[in-house]
Amino acid sequence: MTLKGWRAAGVAFLAGALAALAMPPLYWLPLAIVGAVIFVWLWDTAAGPKSALLRGWAWGTGHFAVGSYWIVEAFFVPPADYGPLGPPIVIGLAALLGFFPGMAAGAAKWAAQRWPKLGGRYARLLLLAIAWTVAEWLRGHVFTGYSWNPLAHVWAFAVPLLQGAALFGVYGLGLLTFMILAAPAAGWRASLLALVVVASAGFAGQSVMAPVDAGDGPMVRIVQPNTPQAEKWRPENRARQVNKLVDMSRRDGFDKLSAVIWPETAPPFIVEPGSPALEVMAKAVPPDGYLLTGAARGTGKRDDGVWNSLLVIDKAGAIVASYDKVHLVPLGEYIPFHKQLAPVSGFIGRGSFEEGLSRMTLDLPRLPSFSPIICYEVIFPAAVTGPGARPRWLLNVTNDAWFGLSSGPYQHLASARLRAVEEGLPMIRAANTGVSAVIDAYGRVLAALDMQQEGIIDHRIPATREPTPYGRWGDGTLLALLGLAGLLLVAMSRFTPSEITTNSSR
Repeated sequence: MTLKGWRAAGVAFLAGALAALAMPPLYWLPLAIVGAVIFVWLWDTAAGPKSALLRGWAWGTGHFAVGSYWIVEAFFVPPADYGPLGPPIVIGLAALLGFFPGMAAGAAKWAAQRWPKLGGRYARLLLLAIAWTVAEWLRGHVFTGYSWNPLAHVWAFAVPLLQGAALFGVYGLGLLTFMILAAPAAGWRASLLALVVVASAGFAGQSVMAPVDAGDGPMVRIVQPNTPQAEKWRPENRARQVNKLVDMSRRDGFDKLSAVIWPETAPPFIVEPGSPALEVMAKAVPPDGYLLTGAARGTGKRDDGVWNSLLVIDKAGAIVASYDKVHLVPLGEYIPFHKQLAPVSGFIGRGSFEEGLSRMTLDLPRLPSFSPIICYEVIFPAAVTGPGARPRWLLNVTNDAWFGLSSGPYQHLASARLRAVEEGLPMIRAANTGVSAVIDAYGRVLAALDMQQEGIIDHRIPATREPTPYGRWGDGTLLALLGLAGLLLVAMSRFTPSEITTNSSR
């Protein structure tokens, strides 16, 4: 790899773009190996930290441009007033996110040059993996975070290989994933070891998974109305949409349910206490049960604002509990400083939801306690349960209709499955146009409705499992893994040569 300048950057961009095709729903894993190996080769031949950073940034820009292209779909939902802004915004976002792999490459190059004893090919690979993991964690946290498509998602096609997330979370699994994918860059012995690790991890993951069990939990009904986003908020469609939701909720078996679940913002209007619409919605409440619905919640006072919420409605049409979304999507669900910059917010043309106070666990009579997660919130590890007692299950309501049949909804589902694995908790997922699913505590999809399908899922809430290490200690287990990797790096530096010949390892 003797490329320099724009040629090296172009190859890096292409390699990152190819690696993104290993993400859901394609899972073209060989391309992830190609992308990771080229990343390491380009890093290895970079003259210094600045060159490594620029190559890593180009790689990341290509990776995130392909991995997040689906965002463009939202700009072209009719009336598509801001359609032309879609492509440049996605490209700009990819360029911004590209700095995280870039910073990993630059920092690792700086460390490798500052401490020549890290020159052994195995030590250098481990160093780069540590830097990658730290950068990926930062991507999920700084500037409100964007933990979309972390590297470990390439294993979502094989449930046993996801079980490592129960120990170290998706970022810790990402460290191991980087080492495995990039192993060919360190030679055939490293490649062979990577194959052994994958096989061992698959066997270990399979061994810890309990047999699939329908369980004896309460029966719930997921309603997927498949309402196109372009039609959802039209005033003339409101009554028809609510009646459709109610009719689907009351299909055969209604009297045996403990809860009916509607997706995010299912009612196409703001729901306020005492609203006549609650009487209609109450028809979807099963006997001695609840309607759990995503909704835009208002207080009836204009100055109070509106929240993106999960409402619990009883047979009398009363809102007996609610959760307001805490982690809103910047520029999608709120305009930063929208109250202070009201004229600017009005020019942009979007209103803003208010931010919820905190995540929570809801404990209702006749229903196991659960933590609600609204849409985008499900992509953030260690941030899906409320304080206090551990819930028995997770409830994710979402509306991915904005993104059509793109890869976005499938990548969103992969995030939901990883949260179930990390926490050791089953998840019920209700989506407007899909993918609605019942996910067990090991990340297995027990039942699902695919994209743009109308229908219902009746299923018992799957059994929980003992708290996982990651569920107990969160990113503390990731920190422990990084510390162990750091100690191993120090040990390796004592027994590996300070210089390597690039071609000798291939």
